[in-house]
Amino acid sequence: MPCRLSLCLITVVCLNPSLSAEQLTEANYDQLVPSGKEVDAIYGDHALGNTAARAVIAAPLASRNANMTVRTIAGCLIDLASRGFESDQLSAFYPGRRAFAFTKAESTADSVTVIAEGSDTRPECRVTYRFVENQPVLEVTSVWKNTTNQDWTLKLEDDLRADGGKEDMQKATTGTHDVFWFHDLFWQQAYGITAPGYSIRCNSGSRECVLTYEPADGKPVIMKPGASFTLTRMVLVAKNLPEVLATVDEVFHKVSTSPARITLNGANGPIADARLSIKQKNGDSRGTAVTNEQGQTSVRLPAGEYTINASVFGTDVLPKDAIVLAVKADADNTFALNSQYSAGTVSATITDGDGQPIPAKVEFIGSGDTTSPNWGPESAEHFVKNLAYTANGRFQKPLQAGTYDIIVSHGPEYDAVFTKLTVEPGKTAELNAALKHSVQTPGWVSSDFHSHSSPSGDNTGSQRGRVLNLVAENIEFAPCTEHNRVSTYDHHIAELGISQFMATVSGMELTGKPLPLNHQNVFPMKHTPRTQDGGGPITDDSPETQIERLSLWDDRSEKLIQQNHPDLGWLFYDKNGDGIPDEGYSRSFPLMDDGNYPIDAILNLTRFEIRGGKEMATAFGVQLVAVAESGIASTEL
Repeated sequence: MPCRLSLCLITVVCLNPSLSAEQLTEANYDQLVPSGKEVDAIYGDHALGNTAARAVIAAPLASRNANMTVRTIAGCLIDLASRGFESDQLSAFYPGRRAFAFTKAESTADSVTVIAEGSDTRPECRVTYRFVENQPVLEVTSVWKNTTNQDWTLKLEDDLRADGGKEDMQKATTGTHDVFWFHDLFWQQAYGITAPGYSIRCNSGSRECVLTYEPADGKPVIMKPGASFTLTRMVLVAKNLPEVLATVDEVFHKVSTSPARITLNGANGPIADARLSIKQKNGDSRGTAVTNEQGQTSVRLPAGEYTINASVFGTDVLPKDAIVLAVKADADNTFALNSQYSAGTVSATITDGDGQPIPAKVEFIGSGDTTSPNWGPESAEHFVKNLAYTANGRFQKPLQAGTYDIIVSHGPEYDAVFTKLTVEPGKTAELNAALKHSVQTPGWVSSDFHSHSSPSGDNTGSQRGRVLNLVAENIEFAPCTEHNRVSTYDHHIAELGISQFMATVSGMELTGKPLPLNHQNVFPMKHTPRTQDGGGPITDDSPETQIERLSLWDDRSEKLIQQNHPDLGWLFYDKNGDGIPDEGYSRSFPLMDDGNYPIDAILNLTRFEIRGGKEMATAFGVQLVAVAESGIASTEL
């Protein structure tokens, strides 16, 4: 019987000249794509915007991936940021939980239609993305039509990726909510999802969150042949969670909110970068807001009483649950909160032995009753936990009054400086250190051939923060080796002004299967910015084919190929993994220029490697144990 083809459409409809939708090109990319650490837009995607927010929908291509782990994003929402403070932290929102494959797009001046084909075995689906006028709200409406000849039970599900494992990210807990939300406190971007008429049951993980929409009657959605069903949900974005919840109140619940302007003062003046957590009288959280350089923040709240707690860099600065603010409708809700928190400023100047500025890492360790600062998560840039990174040997930073043990360093060739620093309230403490270059290495260059950051998809580290870390540790040559995409550090090095300290080239790590065999770093590579995979090759299930592909890429250009931390026995001695020595993956051997091998496995002659608490058989271990038991010297391998 011939198939009845049907369409799944994602349409973006804009009803106001301030709303727009355009396909991304080299000419308009910079004007249309939002900013943020997790932006993944490339040419060919579709940008949407209004006066309050900007978004990007991925091109409907089967090959469209955001990075190594955020994959199959065709037709999905991949970037979303508030115009008031653009800091995209969304990896991907998958409408329909990846059940429909979008394969082509149609667009007008203010709409985008992403199309998936249906058949007599699968319903068609139409998903409409539309910005609500003048609001940071993206309306996402799915319309399914049963094109089959049987009843179809519809799963009302979405899923999303927002990686918070090493971020200061809060998420709605696993359970049932009216609004699912997540908020990155450090990078300051919050998101909410609500579906009018439905509760949202969520499985909230550190990476993936699955959202199931439950109708009030609790009945399953069963479509008869030819029948249709519609689900609408709203995706909101703002600088912080209080603003997301205020938009939910005003737009969907018709509950008025009023601006509450809060200033937090310490013993020596306003407290910047303080986190104010806001809790309703009934105990429900309204989220957290961060103060600016003047110690101020403004949030919209419904009339009522709110408990305020505050912390700065990990230190509580208000008595717990002691401050209650009464927000009144149509009133001047201006509040000044006073704290006994005392702070000064540290002003650092770091030089080399000749008095020239030098990049450095400075560790602050609280001494006695003084607590160590906690400036930001591992993904931060200049200030990471209790570490300060400087590209030019200088920085100034507010710091809690007290005494600190200080370690200033610039990698292993330079003497570290160990000293103490006393920060007095309201005063500037000068930190001066000269780092002597004690270990001379003429003719040698310190290098790191294996670095990753957020574009790789296996972590959320800032790429600029990674470059700062490298140069502060006296890495003089660092190729850019993000997973499965060609990328570059050039712009970071130029903007940080560190070209005299560190060189780089574009490159990648191509990571395929099987693991741990099939991943190789390669550089230099031609970088084609804002294109899929940066212009790099795709993976292959054969380690030999994959490394040959790398060798031939860019018109057989000269490049270094590094085999990364494989099971050496499997790679070199036991291709089929049966424990009997064979030729290994021999086609790849001539193409390997160097290797990044696990020294612990080389030194530990065991039959098993422990991964995640489980024994994993390794041909490498079996081979070495067999060699050791036979009395053959390891050099004979």
